[in-house]
Amino acid sequence: MSVYIENVSALFILGHAGTGKTFLTNHFVASQRKSGHSWCVLDKDVVSEVWSGALLSAHGHDPNDRDSPFFKEAIRDLGYQGTLRIGRDQLELGTNVVFPAPWSRELASGALFSAAALNLPEHTRLGHVWLDLPIDVRKARIISRGDPRDQWKLDHWDDYVRGLKRPAAVSDGRVPVLDASLPIDEQITFLNNLAQGAS
Repeated sequence: MSVYIENVSALFILGHAGTGKTFLTNHFVASQRKSGHSWCVLDKDVVSEVWSGALLSAHGHDPNDRDSPFFKEAIRDLGYQGTLRIGRDQLELGTNVVFPAPWSRELASGALFSAAALNLPEHTRLGHVWLDLPIDVRKARIISRGDPRDQWKLDHWDDYVRGLKRPAAVSDGRVPVLDASLPIDEQITFLNNLAQGAS
């Protein structure tokens, strides 16, 4: 049985690979904890990493693949849906949730602006931010983190970059942009203000 609790927030930290979504999320949650506010972090990659590689292997694909048509058609949405499903339980229990991930399809469709479309509790306050960094900084960060799931991007860098677009919801101002090169304290202040005004 669900417990109805008002004033819980879902904060979506968006951006392309290498913009620092996880880094900022971790610092934001630590800052909030010091202020007496708790957040559940649901990183789509972490939620799905145990089973997604095994599922890819079972279908004869590279377990580190995150960019092929097969992954995008057969596996991508499962990871996001599972993340939202776990998030729904947390929100129903009164725990704020932060979701660091690109959420590109959900952003393009407009679903990211509707708790109902995301199958989250109707009383959930939604907040969004898009992290931005120069492409050369992003590439350096991707190389530095050494995640094998990034290898396709690095091997096909020009093709990958050509496919990157700023979402319409970011360009038209529905999602605020945060310069991820700012000092971390300034980024956290931005998120604190965003979380307080999430609606």
